[in-house]
Amino acid sequence: MNLQEEIETLLEGFAFQEGKAFKDCKISALCQDLSSGEPSVSIEPHRAAPSASVIKVPILLCALQTELEGRLSLDDLVDVRKEDILDDSDIFDSGPRKASILELLTWMIIKSDNTSTNALIELLGFKAVSEYAQSIGMKKTALSRKMLDFQAVSQGRDNFTSASDMLRLFKNLFSSTILSPQHCSLAIRILRKQRDNSMLSRYIWQDDVKIAHKTGGLKYLSHDCGVLSWPSRDVYLGVFIHQAAGIKGNPRLIGEIAKRVYERFKP
Repeated sequence: MNLQEEIETLLEGFAFQEGKAFKDCKISALCQDLSSGEPSVSIEPHRAAPSASVIKVPILLCALQTELEGRLSLDDLVDVRKEDILDDSDIFDSGPRKASILELLTWMIIKSDNTSTNALIELLGFKAVSEYAQSIGMKKTALSRKMLDFQAVSQGRDNFTSASDMLRLFKNLFSSTILSPQHCSLAIRILRKQRDNSMLSRYIWQDDVKIAHKTGGLKYLSHDCGVLSWPSRDVYLGVFIHQAAGIKGNPRLIGEIAKRVYERFKP
């Protein structure tokens, strides 16, 4: 049984367990060794999905590109005002303060801090992030609202991406065909500090692999995508689940898929 068949069998098992509640679930999965041109797993990889916090990776790269062009410095300070601090932030729960762009970028990724993200969106602009994503070949990716702006969602404005778009981003990042080698290295270091281990790294306890990834979660939605790295191999895995049966999405299913990918590719 190849990896594609193994993942399809896994999905059939989850469908059987969850019954009718699973039938409306939208699942996209894509796995590819970055040194090869053929995916090992490909399930609806081009389907656009509400991005949730996965959109924060293009925001990170857009900010680094903007610094590379000399239009900002990562040491520049941003004034995070009281009215900008969201209730879910434990980074700014002590109140308003100034923070460097690098600090905001780091918290945006490793803690998925929405206050930091919104400050960066205000700095960069929706158009700049969407155009940057398009410039590196992300055809289904767009930033149209700030984090936790559910009024915008009700008005039909949301953020989107796809498993194949995120493959293109991570492939460019790990090959240093975007930004500069130094900026790519910085982005990868930040992504490897990810503190949400509920999905892609849920069942991977071994320390022989480094994982640079970003999670995303909303009601009935769970996403995770990134790169598993061994000394001789980098493997992309993206799993996007929305319209899930449970209100918390299905992080366990993402963990099960990632565990099988790890077992197939580990040295």
